[in-house]
Order: sequence, then structure tokens, then C-alpha cells
Amino acid sequence: MGLGLAGAAHATYSSGQGTSCGGGTTNPNCDTWTFNNTKTNTQNGITATASGWSNTVGSANVLLDSAYITLNGSSGLGVRNNDCSGFSNCTGGTSGRDANEGNSPEHAIDNNERVDSILFSFTDKINLTSFAAGWVQTDSDFTIMAYTGSGNPASLAGQSYAGLLSNGWSLIGNFLAGSSTGAHDFANSVYSSYWLIGALNTFVGGDPTKAGNDYFKLISLAGCTCDNAPPGTPGCGGNGNGGGVPEPGTLFLMGAGLFGLTRFNARRRVRGVSLAA
Repeated sequence: MGLGLAGAAHATYSSGQGTSCGGGTTNPNCDTWTFNNTKTNTQNGITATASGWSNTVGSANVLLDSAYITLNGSSGLGVRNNDCSGFSNCTGGTSGRDANEGNSPEHAIDNNERVDSILFSFTDKINLTSFAAGWVQTDSDFTIMAYTGSGNPASLAGQSYAGLLSNGWSLIGNFLAGSSTGAHDFANSVYSSYWLIGALNTFVGGDPTKAGNDYFKLISLAGCTCDNAPPGTPGCGGNGNGGGVPEPGTLFLMGAGLFGLTRFNARRRVRGVSLAA
């Protein structure tokens, strides 16, 4: 189910640089979540919570483990993986951060030695379409994944990035973005409560010739709720969030009701004919 929804976006590249200032949105049914020295933000009753992840487990460093979120008011969120203490560039202060922020690029979402990602968990289903980078060094190519399986996703801990694709996650795409801050667009039609945004990821089809020097921080997200979705949009049906395909039980009840109404009308017609005679 997960792999089908992203469609042609799988392992494809497009320009990630947008023109909307700061990665916001002017659509009245859409919102912008800003992370200014905070890992959570609420807009119109929908809360987004950020958590950091990086592949730091196993002899080949292929399995995911939790990572620290670094906070900076003007630049946004970064990631410092939890085995960073073994590197010389992992020194730094602790003020306003989960842990030592570290020097560049360890304080950013990067793919230098490890692939860093931020998992954004929403309290409702959202169609994310862009994020704003508040800080970029060298490059900011990125990878977007969304959970499209049933129920809640399993913990990312101990899974590989590639393994997520067979465990309910969909690859929205790998995108080339450049060295500029501001909006990074990734238009798609997926609605989900769980989005994984990271540096360009070769484990899920990212071009290895483009990876290794992507360092950026994320200051905001822009997306729309199911209220703005066309009827029948996958992920938005059955809960009053914009229609969608009815559940099988609902279809059965509707069919039973129509069948009963048809029989009732037929009996009325037969009775009317008998009285007239």
C-alpha cells in the first residue's frame, strides 16, 4: 500500500527551490508550522512534533537510532546524531539544545558520514508540500518520505532507511535544492500524520554523486489538511475529513438500506393496485 501512493515521485529528481518566501502558504485551508527554538508548533489545533533520527547502529551504520534535535531561533532545527562524541567536530554549547550542538556540519541535517532526518508527527493528516531552510552550507539536496500504511508506524529505532519502504512508508522523492535558504518545494498528493525529512539519502535512491555535502536546518513546514482535499483522496476518507472512499461496512449498510427501500416501494405499488380493483 505504502509504495503505490507516491507514484512517479519515487527516486526522481526535481528542483527543490521554490519561490514562496520562507516556505509559507497563502491558501486559507493550509498552514505553516514554524520551529523557532522549539520542537513543537501548533496551527489551527494541529500540532507538529519533531524528533531526530540517524543511521548510527550496527557495524556498517545502517540501522536507525534516535538523535538529538539542535535548536536555533533564526536557523531552525538541525540534527546531531548520538555517536557524534567520537568526532572532533562535536564540541559545542548546551544552551537551548538537546545536547552539545557540535560544529558544522554536525549541528545540521546532513549526510556527512551519517544520514540525518527529522520525523514530524502531526495530530492530524497533512499534505506537506514544502519546508523552509533557515540555514544552508554547501548544498541542501533532500529526501522526503511519508507513512502511508495502516495505523501508526512502528518505531524507527532498529530499522534501516531502505526497510521503511516495506514497512508502510512511501518515498515521496529525492530532490536537488542548491545552496539557497528559503522554500524547498516537494509537491505531492499524499496525506499523512508522519513525515520524514532528511538530507539526500542514498539508501532510498538518492544519487550518490550528489550526496555527502548537504547541510541545512529547517525553520518551517507548509501543508494542507484534508479539508482542502478533493473527495476520495486516499488517507482522507471515513473520518469527516473531506470524504473519501466509504468503508466496506458502510457500503453494505447503504446497499441494505436501498434494497429495503426498493422492496417497500414495490409493496406499496402492489397494495395500491389491489385497492383500486
